[in-house]
Amino acid sequence: MRNTAAFNEGREGDVAGLVREVQGRVGALADLLHGLSEEVVEGSDATGAVVARVSGAGRLLGLTVDPRAMRDLDHVAMSAAIQGAIGAARSEVGERLARAMADFAPDLTPGLAPGLTADAGADPPLGDPLAPYVLALLREE
Repeated sequence: MRNTAAFNEGREGDVAGLVREVQGRVGALADLLHGLSEEVVEGSDATGAVVARVSGAGRLLGLTVDPRAMRDLDHVAMSAAIQGAIGAARSEVGERLARAMADFAPDLTPGLAPGLTADAGADPPLGDPLAPYVLALLREE
């Protein structure tokens, strides 16, 4: 990301090149998210009696209940087992997304750029050439 580095150093650089780099990264991110949404992930409750399958987007695709669970669990325990299985599957989706994002943008922490805090007066994050402009826009300067 040659043009991004130029902007980080305070040089004007090639704006068209920067836009191309950003578009390339956006396209790569869209491909990554699409690939994740096509995955199917399974999770089970603590006993293994209920298994849920969800898409990479977290949509429930299927639920398998062990016949013994149908016999041994009352409606409250069954509900808890189903919720546990779906939660486990969705947690795995979240972990896969976090790993993919860490690989995609290793210089960013989950959800925040380095140095970014909730303080509106804080210095802009390192590695983000547009941060000062976005922060100024948010502060309506």
